[in-house]
Amino acid sequence: MMTKEEFSTRMSFQYSILLDLISKSDFESFKEYVCSYEFYVKSWTSKRIKEHFSSKSTIHDLEDKHLKFCIDHINAAIKKAQRENTDSLRTFVVKICTELGDKLAISQDPLDAIMVLNNVDQEQFVHWLNKCVQEMTESLREKFKNTEFETKLSLLHIKPENELFNTVIGCGQQCPFCKIPCDAGGEAHTQHFAALHRPQGLGQFSWENSNKLSTDICSCLVISDGYFRCSDTKNEYHPYKRYREIYPDWNIFPDGSLDASDYWKYVMNKYNEKFAKANDAKPADIPDSWKKITKEEAVKSLKKSFNIK
Repeated sequence: MMTKEEFSTRMSFQYSILLDLISKSDFESFKEYVCSYEFYVKSWTSKRIKEHFSSKSTIHDLEDKHLKFCIDHINAAIKKAQRENTDSLRTFVVKICTELGDKLAISQDPLDAIMVLNNVDQEQFVHWLNKCVQEMTESLREKFKNTEFETKLSLLHIKPENELFNTVIGCGQQCPFCKIPCDAGGEAHTQHFAALHRPQGLGQFSWENSNKLSTDICSCLVISDGYFRCSDTKNEYHPYKRYREIYPDWNIFPDGSLDASDYWKYVMNKYNEKFAKANDAKPADIPDSWKKITKEEAVKSLKKSFNIK
């Protein structure tokens, strides 16, 4: 069931997705998350929304509350127009429409037809208007009740999964080495960072000579004597220790122990063969220490990285 905590911050959101991924133990989900991050996250969010509103009573209460809000405004507008003792039916209707102008979109075609009934008794008109509002309320309740939730979602002008995604996605920038998304919430920041870097092989990086997936992790590389090269370095070798000369907006926290990356080390070891096949590469040479990491230890490292108790 979806919780407010999952979508409260960018970090909580990311933690919830990663915890769900390792709980399912499904390679295709991991591959989609790594290779098509935005698509996977929006799909995941959409499923959580559907699960949250799977109970008919939940969505019914929400719809009924919104319907009541609208009907109360209509009834209040009718009563206000009555109190003002208008001299004609036309003026009476115009006052109601004016009062509701910023709340309801009212078509002018039926209004034009009403305007010709200027000689109709106003009290009688109000009686039938109230009756119509009451009948409309019951009709809408019945329609809401008989409409599938998926249909209701498809008719929304604003898609909730997109709104939630835009709220918690952060800036959308990815680590230049392992492609993990930036963890900084929103766009008002000058430094990108990620709490949980992963082996570069999961970012589709393989060694030129052997075509084996790389097990190197950014947070360790930035304090190593290693070098990298890419289009950003004009294909010239550049020291990892001086990566900020090339990527000044990224702050990759050094971690010589690599304890914080046990989560991704576990994932890469478990799905090494499958990731290699998906990337047209050879499996990585997995360190023996990685092979000893249990699922429970991977979850523990995930909680540590995101400060979850």
